[in-house]
Amino acid sequence: MSGSIFVVSEDNKILELKESKYENEAIFQELIEKYPNILAGDQISPDNPRKWIFIAREMGVPGEDGGNDRWFLDHLFIDQDAIPTFVEVKRSSDTRIRREVVGQMLDYAANAIKYWSIDTIRDLYEQQNKSICDELDIDEKSENLFWNNVESNLKEGKIRLLFVADEIPDSLKNIIQFLNNQMVNTEVLGVEIKQFESDRKIKTFVPIIIGKTSRSIALKNKTSWTEEGFLMAVKDVDEELVDVCNVILAGFRSFGCEINWGKGKKTPSFVPSYTKKQENRLFAVYAYPSSVKMEIYFKFYKEPYFNQDKKQEIKEKLNEIFEISLNDSDLLTRPSIYIDKLKDKDKMRSFLDYFKELVKGLKASPKN
Repeated sequence: MSGSIFVVSEDNKILELKESKYENEAIFQELIEKYPNILAGDQISPDNPRKWIFIAREMGVPGEDGGNDRWFLDHLFIDQDAIPTFVEVKRSSDTRIRREVVGQMLDYAANAIKYWSIDTIRDLYEQQNKSICDELDIDEKSENLFWNNVESNLKEGKIRLLFVADEIPDSLKNIIQFLNNQMVNTEVLGVEIKQFESDRKIKTFVPIIIGKTSRSIALKNKTSWTEEGFLMAVKDVDEELVDVCNVILAGFRSFGCEINWGKGKKTPSFVPSYTKKQENRLFAVYAYPSSVKMEIYFKFYKEPYFNQDKKQEIKEKLNEIFEISLNDSDLLTRPSIYIDKLKDKDKMRSFLDYFKELVKGLKASPKN
């Protein structure tokens, strides 16, 4: 439905801007590349408006590891929180906007997550002679952290998909809202950008965000992981470690421990703990994008049961099982251990047998 916008000019005259269509898709794409603020970052996040960092136009997406580009995403941006943002542009006159664009975007996302290299993304940005330090007002130390976060977000599927058009049909609006209500890590939104022109060749662009609902906001803010979500993250790292984690979970549940699921936004985790008079958290297992690690909670171990001698004993047993070299200074911190050694059944048995006796000691301790 077309309409008009009325503007009062400096000479106090009414200027009518009538809605007009974009001449072609290339012009629409160029507009977004030159003026990314038109993507309504203030509507996406009113309390902390998105700042768009342009990476590339017609960004190639391969369909297999090391393969040639099979698809081309209209635009790739990254926001100030290191979230990759995929932008696909269609005019309302393009019949593909009603159905094909959704499958198209999901192809881009699924394969980009799997096959894009952070080195390629960073090179494309730096070829523009721009600086993340200048754009985000950060120091050089934070620059590498920013790119590391981009890589982590991409691999974890913490991305944003933006369907952009001059008019988004109801059929696509429904799909956008459905996807955004269902997807935890990925934000799916439509951006409807209407163009208005006057006889004096003045242009005005009015962006409106589509798909942001109270349900999708609540879903994105959910911070507790589930067993299913944790094991899926582990599977992405190493399928054999899924069995390792299942054995650990089953073992500590049989010891009478509670399993507490982590609340971190990026990294799934769980913590076995035994509570009698006070909670005794034993360790945490984290599923990072490229590894699964156990963090030993020496720092949080509580006396009288976890005295210095007991900590020393635990340290020595872990050194034996995992073939590592924890030292006395680690008893004041939360040292991390790769859990790959527990693929060995003998080492797993030794690990579980030791902690079974440790939990028995906690149960018998009158003050823990």
